[in-house]
Amino acid sequence: MTNHAQTSIYDTLYIVGDVDRVIFMSQDTRFHVLKVLIEKTNTNFKDEAIVTGHFHDITEGESYRFTGKVTEHARFGEQFAAESFKKEVPDTKEGLIQYFSSEKFPGIGLKTAQKIVDTIGTDAISIISKDGKALEKVSGLTKAKRQMITETVQESNASDEAYLMMIRLNIEPSKRSKIIDTYKGDTLNIIQYHPYQLVSDIFGIGFKKADQIAINSGISPDDPERLVAGVMYTLNDEINSVGHTYIEVDTLKAKSLEILNTDKVYFSNEDIIIALETLADNKKIIISKDRVTLPSIYYAEHKSSEKLSNIINYKIDEIDEAQAKISLKKIEKSLSIQYSDKQSQAILNALTEKVSIITGGPGTGKTTIVKGIIALYKEMYDYKDFKEYEIGDYPIKLAAPTGRAAKRMADTSGIDARTIHRLIGWGQDTEADDILDNEIDAELIILDEMSMVDTWLFHQFMQNVMPHTRIVFVGDADQLPSVGPGTVFKDLIESSAIKTAILDTVYRQGEGSSIVKLAYDIANDENMNIETKFKDRVFFRANTNQIADLVDTVVSRAVDKGYDMRDIQVLAPIYRGPAGINILNKLLQGILNPASESKNELEFGDKIFRTGDKVIQLINRTEDNVFNGDSGIISSIHFKDDNNDKDKIVVEFDTGHIAYERKDLTELSHAYCTSIHKAQGSEYPIVIMPIVQSYYHMLMKNIVYTGITRAKESLILCGDPNAFYSAIKREGVERNTMLKEFLSKSFNTFNQEEKEEVLKEDYLTNDMINDEKIDPMIGMGDVSPYEFV
Repeated sequence: MTNHAQTSIYDTLYIVGDVDRVIFMSQDTRFHVLKVLIEKTNTNFKDEAIVTGHFHDITEGESYRFTGKVTEHARFGEQFAAESFKKEVPDTKEGLIQYFSSEKFPGIGLKTAQKIVDTIGTDAISIISKDGKALEKVSGLTKAKRQMITETVQESNASDEAYLMMIRLNIEPSKRSKIIDTYKGDTLNIIQYHPYQLVSDIFGIGFKKADQIAINSGISPDDPERLVAGVMYTLNDEINSVGHTYIEVDTLKAKSLEILNTDKVYFSNEDIIIALETLADNKKIIISKDRVTLPSIYYAEHKSSEKLSNIINYKIDEIDEAQAKISLKKIEKSLSIQYSDKQSQAILNALTEKVSIITGGPGTGKTTIVKGIIALYKEMYDYKDFKEYEIGDYPIKLAAPTGRAAKRMADTSGIDARTIHRLIGWGQDTEADDILDNEIDAELIILDEMSMVDTWLFHQFMQNVMPHTRIVFVGDADQLPSVGPGTVFKDLIESSAIKTAILDTVYRQGEGSSIVKLAYDIANDENMNIETKFKDRVFFRANTNQIADLVDTVVSRAVDKGYDMRDIQVLAPIYRGPAGINILNKLLQGILNPASESKNELEFGDKIFRTGDKVIQLINRTEDNVFNGDSGIISSIHFKDDNNDKDKIVVEFDTGHIAYERKDLTELSHAYCTSIHKAQGSEYPIVIMPIVQSYYHMLMKNIVYTGITRAKESLILCGDPNAFYSAIKREGVERNTMLKEFLSKSFNTFNQEEKEEVLKEDYLTNDMINDEKIDPMIGMGDVSPYEFV
């Protein structure tokens, strides 16, 4: 590192200069890497420097003062790590004219900017920020432009003041920008007087952090806002982290008191009740029986069950079941296939029932049944071919929660399939509280991978289904539940309200295959020796620190045998650590797509994207038909030059090529190793799956089951056998949900014990959940339900 001998240890190191280029920016944390052209500094940097830090508002071409320290990056060399920053306010007439005529003030040209400075003077910024009427002296300015300039200047000054306050309150840099983006001109007021509001509004700020901010701001620990915020935080955490759709009052009391009570303050159960009443009065929560939930959750579960009931009870022309059975026999003959009794019944249910369910593990013929349903539908309605239809006009709609699962449906069925998000019209610009009004024009809808569908997505889907439509839900009830709250598929099955075909006979894979057998042994709690070797499955013993080397060896051998990155998928449940997703991705990139002179590379944060890389999409890009969990290959990388105005990466997905600028690269990650959650809905020829004790908090039966059922041909397990045996004995947390109960009530399918329980308790009446009285997204802030999908 350069020796800054000329600078006293008591001096604050600074750099003042224009931001030439934003090299990298994380949309989530607002961490930036900037190229700054230096005007003045007390460091040894000369003409330019790389400046890093968390900044809420950086504009290329504008001048800033950065304070911080000089650091040495192992790969990128000397950098300036900024701990704070402030826009350099121009103090000359020429500088002010350039400032007011910049893009920051749309519609203000050089002449108008000069008029502002001539009228108000070189203290114009300070005067405007303090006096909202200062611009009235400037002739020729419309009221709208005066208001725009005043608000922009005042908001910028308020942001700077709030930023300095957050530094004094020890709020970490990554959170400062989120807070300013959320509250804008009201930021200072919020952090000084209402810091507990941050808990519900700012993703990533927990109750403990809000407590620290409040203490630093001088707020008493027995403040009523702290009490209410603690209860609300606990409820949200149980819903968003655990997946419950409600929490019992007594449990909520206990969990809330755990975080609220300290050696300086004691809250009682009675205090929690007061907080709950306050939240209920303000329509922030719903209390039904002894359960507490968010209005968005209650609304979604109740309205979904109500809509299902309406669809099932809506009368349409019935199918002649006897004729359907005859037609099904003709289909069997033409396809040279013999359906089992359960498979035949599942196909018939799809056309004779308004709503039906098909559930079964791998190899039970779910795909074959879907093809049979389509064939029978064509036969019964005399649709000999769908070629006469535009793709979007098919009377049958196929959909799944992920792009990969939808593509698999399309490939196996021969007709178009899409994501549920796309089917219901959910776009990248859709807001969390938007009520989608996009009726799905279909006579039959088949939804696959239903175990992945959460409460919110199910509600949005159901609200857009037309009453005459038949629906078939398909999935594997033993797989992982949705990332978001609820257990929709499980509740639909257990409600007994919907005709369900349970498939338990394995047809897929040849004799001697063991992957499906292992899945069924896990699902049915059978004894097994995981270290027994099969031609398609093996378990290698290894400790955590040996996993990377073992994966290296296995993948290298697979490559030598002719397999490539599209065939091989490594799955792990956690991101960090020596056996985590991050380190395995770097290792696998070096094996499956090593650097060469013929491949362009683009550095982005701690990642190197390379031509030929396997990558995964991390958020929905509905307008490009690319969705969270879709994987693709980087087909080309283009650098800023005479032909390209910006650096770009082009990724080839199954649906086409998508171009990403630098600012978009937070949407991508390497996909050589992914989480098991991300792989759900996909299948791969070869799956390599480490299982070690350091994964313990993520080792559960449904996670292991979901991971191994991604393998089509070969499964390589590695790690600690005891970790595997422990995992398949852990059922995980049983989620509290209300959907099953609502369905049972709507269809009167309670057993006697449940009926007696219902008679004891009061339900909310329909008018209490009227659309106009409860915002379906209350309590969600800026969080989209589909961030959990």
